[in-house]
Formats: sequence, structure tokens, C-alpha cells
Amino acid sequence: MDDVAYPQTVYGSLSSLYHHLDLPSIRLLEKAILQRNVRNYFESLAIFDAFPASTAVQPAVVLEHTWTLIAQYRFREARNVAERGLSRCCTTIHDDEHYGPATLLRALLAGLDTLIDGSTSRCLESLQEIYDWLGTIPAIEFTDVQVWAVNLYYYLPTLLQSAAGTLQFHDIPFIPANSTSSGITILRKHLQRAGRLNEALFLLDTEMAMLPSKDAEIAAMESVRSFCIEPSTQPLTYIEGSVALKLALLYAELGDDESYREEMFNAAAALSVPKDSEFSSNLLRTDTWLARLELARAGGEGPGAEAWEGFADYAAKVGDYRIEAKALTEALETMISPDSEEAEDVSPENRERLRERLDGLYARLGSSFHRSVTRRRGGPAGEARQPMQEVGARRGVVMYGQQSALRSLQA
Repeated sequence: MDDVAYPQTVYGSLSSLYHHLDLPSIRLLEKAILQRNVRNYFESLAIFDAFPASTAVQPAVVLEHTWTLIAQYRFREARNVAERGLSRCCTTIHDDEHYGPATLLRALLAGLDTLIDGSTSRCLESLQEIYDWLGTIPAIEFTDVQVWAVNLYYYLPTLLQSAAGTLQFHDIPFIPANSTSSGITILRKHLQRAGRLNEALFLLDTEMAMLPSKDAEIAAMESVRSFCIEPSTQPLTYIEGSVALKLALLYAELGDDESYREEMFNAAAALSVPKDSEFSSNLLRTDTWLARLELARAGGEGPGAEAWEGFADYAAKVGDYRIEAKALTEALETMISPDSEEAEDVSPENRERLRERLDGLYARLGSSFHRSVTRRRGGPAGEARQPMQEVGARRGVVMYGQQSALRSLQA
């Protein structure tokens, strides 16, 4: 729809798919994306749930709806939405449109299968499909849909590593074409130079999980922030605030109190605005709380299980089930760790209560694969760190014994 007047500021990173939507739907979708990004999950999902059936199955809406449910760790519901959307895509695309939104939905469903059931076969198929599509395309030619595909290409191996535990990062070739392990950095820098900051931010967490050091992570985040220059249709205030929060969390983990405080000031300056504004949200409060807990841990002063469980209670109240799961995991680890002074004083009944609460949370969200939550390395999603990129350790890739499934990737 060439005559559609797009919103002045665009928060989504799939705007090329907006031609399927009318202007009121575009505006509502953008509002839902913003609410998700700033962790107002209930408000975001209320918008998605209110879309008419004919709008709800459009590719941009399905993908963003699925991503929102994943961000909230509602895996089973996310799979249902993605399956309905894929069914619609498969009945409406032309033969020359095999790759595109349907590829993204297949990749998301592959990841959700792993999160829910621990199965891995669809992940391998999606890796192959994405490489077949993008393996020869240079970074400068990537569309926004293809940027999403790159993000998923490097995310799926993380799930495989969590499921199998025997992976090597170098077992699949890198994309964009003719790149090395720095290929995703090359793509992110190209997006920045092109003014596509939403997409650069979308890739940032994936990139950081592949970088060799904290210094490299800091440099990547500073690089994104340096391109927040007016004029722009990109949400510069949100991007600046989001990057500052990521930096603050990283500095807290490192125990760098001065840099942590500086970045928290920067984040508050960007995101603390009147309550009736679009940034009245859970993002700043949640990440500030988390950063303080991480800073205390880095300083050797705790935090204890009670502090983590209090954080979990807050997260449950605002519907941030990803953070609730992380906080409960941290609390339980504190209770059972042999290095914890607190462990000796915790009763078996209290440990079992906490374990049952965590198991109940996963059961409710649709995951029997509990390794999907690990100690956070920083930064989601909302997009604070993207939730699917928190799964497992650093990026390994193809399971030994299953490399034949990706034979063409080895050529």
C-alpha cells in the first residue's frame, strides 16, 4: 500500500510486511510491539487478541504476536499462533515465495518444539532452509525479513546445544555470504549505516552471544548507540535507553559500580518520562532491579534466595514469566549451591517449595525442557535480551551424529 502514511516512529523490524495491513492495523501493531519492547506484556497481548481474524493471520502480525508470547515465555501459546499463521502462509504464497515469512515461522516452530519437547529435528531442517536461502547473499542486500532469518539461524544452534550438549560452533558455515564469525557484526554495522537501527538492535543480542569477550560486547553496544542520530524514523530514545540498560547490566555483572551507575543514569534519562507517555513501562524498573542483584553478586554480598524470590514475585505480577523463571532458578541455586553460606540454613521443605513453584511455572507455560533458562549473561528482551537467545551457553551448532542432516552446509 504505497499510499499508507506510516507512523512517524516505527518500532517494528518487519515493516516490509506492512503492505498486507491497513493504516489503523499498522498503528495498532506498532503499539503492540512498543508495549512488548517495554515489557508491558498484558497490554501488548490485549492488542494482538483484539485483531480481527483476517488481520491476525497476516504475516507481520503473526510473527510479532509469536515473538511477544516467546518473550513472555508462553511457549505453547506461541506455537499455536505460529502454526495457525504458517497454515495461512502455505495456502496463500506463490511458488516463488517459498522463502520469506513462512521460513521464519518454520524456524520459530522448530525452536518452540525444542523448548517444549526437547526435540531437535526441525531445528536442523530450518538451519538447512535458511542457509539455502541466504548462503550466497551479501549483507548489503538483506531485507528486514532476511535479517530476522539470520537472527534465527544463529539462535537455533543454541537450542540444539542445550538439547544435546555436544555441539561445535564451526560446524555450520557463516552467513552473510563469504563472512567469518564476524559476519553478523558486518551485517549489524551495515544496518546501522543504512539507518536501520531497529534491525541492528534486533541482532545485537545474537551478536554478543558470539563475541569472544566482554570488551567486544561493550564495543558492539557502543557502536549501535553512536548511530542514534537525528533525524530518523527509528525510535532513538528507546534504542538509546535499551542499549544503556544492556550496558548497565553487563557492568553490574563485572562489578564496575561507576560504569553501572553512569549507564543507569543514561537509561533513566532516556526512558523515565511522564506516566501518561508511551514509555510508562516495566522495562526500566525490571532491569534496574536485576542490575542491582547482579551488582550485589559481583561484590560478593549475595543476593540471597529471599531477594531473588522477591524479584520473582514482582515479575509474576507484571507477567514477565521469563524473568520470574530466571529469578526462581537463581533462588534455587542459592539454596543448593555448596559455595553458598545460605544453603546450610535452608530447610528441605523450603527448597522443595521453590522447586515445585519453578516446575509449576514451566508446566503452565508449556515447557518440559527446563534447561531453557540459564544464568543471564546480560542485556531481551523486550527487546531487552531476546528470550530465545538466552537459551544455553555460547553458540555451538550441529550435533555430532546428525551432521549428515546438514551435508550441503559442509560443502
